[in-house]
Amino acid sequence: MYSKALDFFGIKLMEDVRDRTINIWNKLLDGEMKGETAKKVECIIKNLSNEDIKLVKNLIPLIVNEDLFNMLNMFENNNELEMHVNLNGESVDITDESDGLAGELFTEDGWIEKFSNYKN
Repeated sequence: MYSKALDFFGIKLMEDVRDRTINIWNKLLDGEMKGETAKKVECIIKNLSNEDIKLVKNLIPLIVNEDLFNMLNMFENNNELEMHVNLNGESVDITDESDGLAGELFTEDGWIEKFSNYKN
């Protein structure tokens, strides 16, 4: 089911969560970040080859996808939780707008393909 609220949420989820997380982890693995997390990552990967690091980078989107899938499933499977998007003064429960919120990620016209800079 098409919905402006679903697309809005999909765009925000891809840009502000998925793409941002993948980008940060790629920079961490490339040694381009500073801070405590960067130091921990540097210690963990210091003995890895460039090929090993490339493999880890290929895993990052898969891990992020699984996390997002589980989070969206949590909202779908728990009536106590609601996820609303406010557009033009109207509050829309996006779990009601979709026939399967977690599935919105993966189809050929899903959020990852439509809105992410990191395609599957």
